[in-house]
Amino acid sequence: MKHRKRNLTITIGVILIVSLALVAFMLQPSAADLLTQALETGESITDGHAVIEFEATMPEDAFSGTVELWGKLNAGANGEPAFRLEILEASEPGAAGVVAVSDGSQLRIWHPETNTVFTATPEEMKQFLTEAMADYEFDQQFGHELDGESPHGDHPDTAEEAVAELLTYFTAERMGTEDLWAATAYKIRLVPIPEQMPDEVRAAGGFINVWVSADNKALVGAEYAESMLGFAAKAGATSLEFNQGVDAERFTFEIPEGAQVVKLVDVMAVAAAEASQPLPEAFETLSPAELPEGATLVDESQVRGAVVQRYRLADGSTFTVAQGPADINYQPAEMGDPVSVRGVDGTLFADSDGSRALLSWTEGEVSFWIGGDLSAEDLFAIAESLR
Repeated sequence: MKHRKRNLTITIGVILIVSLALVAFMLQPSAADLLTQALETGESITDGHAVIEFEATMPEDAFSGTVELWGKLNAGANGEPAFRLEILEASEPGAAGVVAVSDGSQLRIWHPETNTVFTATPEEMKQFLTEAMADYEFDQQFGHELDGESPHGDHPDTAEEAVAELLTYFTAERMGTEDLWAATAYKIRLVPIPEQMPDEVRAAGGFINVWVSADNKALVGAEYAESMLGFAAKAGATSLEFNQGVDAERFTFEIPEGAQVVKLVDVMAVAAAEASQPLPEAFETLSPAELPEGATLVDESQVRGAVVQRYRLADGSTFTVAQGPADINYQPAEMGDPVSVRGVDGTLFADSDGSRALLSWTEGEVSFWIGGDLSAEDLFAIAESLR
C-alpha cells in the first residue's frame, strides 16, 4: 500500500511539474507579441541616448564602427525632431570624429579631418528628393501602390495592426534569448514570404533578425543576414536609455573657425549624376538565346553601371542576367565554388537545396552575373546561350 501511495505521489508530482512547465511555456510572449510590445515601447519614447555598434559587408567593401546618438521629439519650432550623432570609432579612414546635428530646422554635418561642414534644411532635402524621384516609376511595392495606404485598408493605427500587416510579408519566429549588447534580449527572425516580396527582394534573399530587450521591451538590435548578393549588416545598442531628458544644447552646433561650408544637396546631386553615367558606347549587351520553359523578360534597367535584365518564370519565381564593366563587383563576400563557364574561370554560389544560385564570371572587360530562383544547371545553360 505504501509503495502504491509513493508511486501515486510521484506521478502527481510529475504531472504538476509538466503542467507548470506547459503553462509557463504558453505564457511566454510570441514573436508577434514581442514585436507589438517593441512598437508600443517605441511609441512611448520622447527622448533617448544610445551607443550603437554596427558592422556591414558589401560585395566590394566592409566597414564597422561605434556611434553615440541623442534624440528628442518635438524639439523644433514646429514640432520637428532633433538629433545628434557622433562617430566614436570607424574602420573607414577619416570617419571617426564626424558629427551630425539637427535642431529640427537645420542639419549640419562636420568632417573634422577636412574641416568641412555640410548643411541642409528640410525644405532643401524635400525638394532634392522630389526632383530625384520624379522619373522613377513606383508601380507596385510589397503588393500595393505607394500611396500611403495599406493593401488591407487604412494605414495601421495601432501597434497590433502594424505587426499584423508586417506578418503578411514576413513569417516571425522566436529564436530564444541571448545576452548581448546592453541587455538580455529576445531574438526574433523575420523571413520574407516570397510571393509577397518585390522581385528585387526575392533575388537578394536573406532574412532579418531583431532583438527585443527582455527588460523594457525596447528594440536593441537588428541584423540582415545571408543575402545571395553578399550584403550583410548588423547593429546593436551597447547602452540605451530613454525618457530621461536630453539638454537642448545637445542639438546645437557652432561652425568651427575656418571651416568650409558646403550645401549637402549640391554634393548629393554630383554623386547622383556620377552614379547615373551611361555605359560606354562600345559596350554591347548580350541576351540569352535559350531560356527555361515559361520564362519571359520583365524589364531591362541600369543599376550601378550594369545592365540588368529581369525575367519571370511561369510559377512567379524570378532570375536576373546582369553585365557591366569588369570593375563592377556584385559577387557575394562568402566563398563560392570555382567553375568553368564560356571557356573562362567563374564562381558559383548555390543554396544547400539547389533552389537558388548565382553564377559570375568575367570575359575581357565585361563581367557577368546570372542568379535567382534557378538551379546551377539552368544558370550554365543560360550563360552558354548568351549572344
